[in-house]
Amino acid sequence: MRKVIDKKTACRAVVLLLALLAVLSIFPFRIWTKVDSFTAGGQRLDESEFVNIEYHLSQQFVTQYDRLSSIQIYVTDVEKGRYISATLMDKYYGELFYAYVDTSKFQIPGYVTIPIEYDVEVGEVYYLYLSGCRSKYSVAYESVESDSAYVGGVFRDGVDVPARHLAAIYNYRLPISKTLSLELIAGILAVALILWAAIGLYFRKRPDRNTLVTVRQALKVVANPIIAIFFGSLMVMVFPLRIFDMRVLDIVFYEIGLMISAGIAFYAVNHKTVRHEVGISFWEGIDSGNKVRYILMMFSMAMSIWYACDYMNDLYDIYHTLSERRMLIWLLIFMIFTLSYKELVNMVNILWLIGSVIYGVHYYQVNALADTEKEYDLHNMILKYGIIIVILGGLLVLNLIRLLVRFVMDVLSKDIQKKSSEYRLSPYGFLVLVFLASIVIMRNTRWWGVALAVTFTCLYIRLSVWKNREDFIKIVSGGLMMNFAISLVFSLLHRYFAGYVSGRFGFLFHTVTVTAEYFTFMGAVAAVLLTAKIVALPNHIGIKQVIKTAWKEIVLFGWIASYAIFTVSRTAYLAMGVCILLVLIVTAARYKKQFFRMLLVMIVSVIVCFPGAFTLQRIIPAMVARPVVYAIDDTDEFIRGGAAWDSPNFMCVERFAGLFAGKILGISVGDYNYPVDLYNYDPVTGDPYLDYYGNDYEGSDEQEQKYGFVTDYDPDELLASAAITRAELGILMLTEEVNEYVDSSNIIDVLSNGRITIFRSYLKELNLSGHDEMGAELPNGEIAVHAHNTYIQVAYDHGVIVGALFILFIIGGIVCGAAYYKREKKEPLALMPFAVVLGFAVAGISEWVFMFSNPMTLALMFAIAPLLFQKKAK
Repeated sequence: MRKVIDKKTACRAVVLLLALLAVLSIFPFRIWTKVDSFTAGGQRLDESEFVNIEYHLSQQFVTQYDRLSSIQIYVTDVEKGRYISATLMDKYYGELFYAYVDTSKFQIPGYVTIPIEYDVEVGEVYYLYLSGCRSKYSVAYESVESDSAYVGGVFRDGVDVPARHLAAIYNYRLPISKTLSLELIAGILAVALILWAAIGLYFRKRPDRNTLVTVRQALKVVANPIIAIFFGSLMVMVFPLRIFDMRVLDIVFYEIGLMISAGIAFYAVNHKTVRHEVGISFWEGIDSGNKVRYILMMFSMAMSIWYACDYMNDLYDIYHTLSERRMLIWLLIFMIFTLSYKELVNMVNILWLIGSVIYGVHYYQVNALADTEKEYDLHNMILKYGIIIVILGGLLVLNLIRLLVRFVMDVLSKDIQKKSSEYRLSPYGFLVLVFLASIVIMRNTRWWGVALAVTFTCLYIRLSVWKNREDFIKIVSGGLMMNFAISLVFSLLHRYFAGYVSGRFGFLFHTVTVTAEYFTFMGAVAAVLLTAKIVALPNHIGIKQVIKTAWKEIVLFGWIASYAIFTVSRTAYLAMGVCILLVLIVTAARYKKQFFRMLLVMIVSVIVCFPGAFTLQRIIPAMVARPVVYAIDDTDEFIRGGAAWDSPNFMCVERFAGLFAGKILGISVGDYNYPVDLYNYDPVTGDPYLDYYGNDYEGSDEQEQKYGFVTDYDPDELLASAAITRAELGILMLTEEVNEYVDSSNIIDVLSNGRITIFRSYLKELNLSGHDEMGAELPNGEIAVHAHNTYIQVAYDHGVIVGALFILFIIGGIVCGAAYYKREKKEPLALMPFAVVLGFAVAGISEWVFMFSNPMTLALMFAIAPLLFQKKAK
C-alpha cells in the first residue's frame, strides 16, 4: 500500500483493475442475465375455468432451465376481489414458494405475471397451484397440439382435464449468451487498450504532471466514488423511494445502519495507518517473505472449516461424505504448505506425483459409475475426491517417512542432541496423543475418530519440525477470521433475514444451535484480537487513539457479536458471553486496570455495528435474490424465491425487538404492528372488506367461520401484504410445546427442552467399552439420537475411561492455555488457545460438538497446537 509509483502507472493500473472486474462480472460470475420464454405451443382457447377459495387449478410442467424467473397466466376475468394466490410445488406436492399477485396492475383480459425467481432442477416436474385470495377469477386454457412441447397435465381440484393446458408462458432467467459475452469482453478490452494508450499519450505531452503517488492514494481515487455511489443509492432507495419498507421506524433505522456502514468503509479506505509494535496482530510482525505462504495457509484453514460447516447442514450420508472429503483435502493442503521447498520439490515427490496421478486417472476411469446409475455424479465426485486425498496424503506420508528415517539415523549416530530443536513435547501434548490414541483403539465402528487422530497427529508432527512454528498462532487466528469473512460474504449474498417462521437467523446453518456453536469460538477469537490491541496501548491513551489503533478489530468483534444477537439464542448469548468475560478476566490479570476499558470498547463496538449489520443483512440478500434455503430451513415460503424487496415477511425492527424481548427477556412489548393491506382490510378495525369468496364481508358469514383464520387456520389463504400474513398468523398461533419426555417438575429440564432427561438416559447406559451405535431410549420410548452433551457423548461412544481422558484433555487445554498466555508475554495472541478451548468447553455442555467434521472440533485441534510443545530447559 505504501509502494510509490508514478501517476501514469497508477492510472493504467486502475483501468486494468476496472476492466478485470467488468470481465469477471461477465465470466465466470455471469452476473448479467436475460429472460427466455417457453410455451407448450398450443392455441389459446375461448374456454376458461374459474378459480376461488373452493375450486383450484394446478398445472404440471417440466423445467427447461435452472432458474424459473416467472410464470405468466392468461386471466380472462376477475369477477370478485383482485388477488391471485399462486403456489410453486415440487413433484411430491411439497410447497416451495408462495406468491400473491394484484391483478389490478395488469390489463384484463390478458397475461398476469407471477414473479418467482426460484432455482429449480432442470428436467424435473413441478406444479403451479392456483387458488383464490378473497377473490374469484377465470383463467384460459390452451389446446394440446400433436407437435406441442411437453408441459404436463392440468388438474381441476385433483381431476385431470383432458387435452388441455393452462394458457401460460414460462420465463427462465439465463446468463447472456456466449457470443454476446465474448463481444462484451472484447469491447471492454478494446476500451481498456484505448484508455491505456490515451493515458500514455497524455503524460507524454505533460510529463510535469506524472508525479509520484502511493498505491493507497491511487486506490482512494477509485474506492471513494464507488463507496459513495453504492451507499448513496441504498440510502435513496430506503428513503424517499421507500423500496424496502414503508414504516418510519425501519426507514430511520436502515438509514442509520447505512450511514454507519458507509462511515466504516470510508474510514477503511482513507485512514492513516497506525504503526504497531511487533506481535500486536496476527499479521504484523510476520516476515514479508512468509506472508504469501501464510495467506494461503489461512485460506486453506478457512476452507476446511467452511466444508465442516457444510457438513453440519447435510442430511444424507452421501452429502456428508462429499463435505468431509472436501474438508480433508483442504486440511492436507494446509499441511503441505508447512513443507519447505526442498521437502516439497524433490525426485521422490515428483515420481510419486507422476505415478499417482496416472494411476489415479486409470482407477477413476475403471471405477466411475455410468451416467445411467442412480446418483452417479455424486458417487463419481466422491471417488475423485478420494483419489485427490491419496495423492496429497502421499506427499505427507513420504515426508513423514523421511523424518522418521532421519530421526533413527540421528539416534544411531548419537547426534540427536545436537540436531534436536529447542522444543520438546509438553505433558499436555503427551495427554493429547494418548487421548487421540484412545479414540482410535476404542473406536467402536467409528472411523471419523481414526481420521481425526491421524490427520492432526500428522499436523502436529509437521509443526514439531517446522521452523516457523512460533507464527502458527497468528496463522490460526487469521484463518478463523478469514473463514468468518468468507461466511459473511456468503450470508450477505445468499441468506435471507427472515422474520418468520421462527425469525431466528441461522447464518450458515439450518439451525441456530449450530450457529451458536460457531459464534462461540469466533466471538472468543475476535475478543482476543481486540483485547490484544487495547492492552498494547498505554492507560492514558484516549478513545480516539484506541479507535485508530484497533478499528479493524472493533468492527470485526462488533459484526460477529451482532450476528450472534440475530440468532436470538440463549445458548449463543450464554456461551459467547461466558467466553468473552473469562477472556477479559484473564487478560486483566496481566494488564491491571484494563478490564473496564476493554469491556466498554466491546459494548460500544456492538452498539455501533449492530445497525449496520442488521441493515445490510436485511437489504443486500433481498436485492441479490439468490437465497440458499436448506432442506429443513424454517424460513417461510413467501420469501423463498425472489421475494419483493418490501415483503413484510422479511425481518423488521419491530418484529426483531418483539422476538428478542419475548425469547430472551421474557417480556411482551405489545402487539406487532402488521402492515396493512388497504384493498382487503379496514386499516382501523382490521376486519376484511371481503369474505373468502370475494363477497362483501358482513361479520357472520358461514364460510368465513369455516375458513376463518382464528378458529381454523388455513395456511394458503392469507395474503402476504394483508393485515395478518400466513407466517405471522402461524407464529402467533404457535405455542412452544415441550417434548413429551420432558420432566415438567424440573424447571431446568423444561428450560433446556429436555436435556436433563436426555443426559440421565445416556448416563444410565455408560460402560467401559462404549457402544457401536448411537442413541439412548428416553422414558417415553423415543430414541435420543445424541446426548446433547459432548462429555457424555464421548463417554457413551468410547467408554468411561476415554470419557475421563476427554475431560482431562479439555480441562488441561484451559489450564495450559492460561499458563501459555502468562508465559508468552511477548505474544498478545497467546490467549487464543485458551479462548477457543474455553468456547468449546462451554458449548459442549449443551451440544455434541466433538466430531471430525464439526467446525468447533477443527478450531479446537488447530488452536491447541502451540500448547503441545514447550521449550527445553537450558
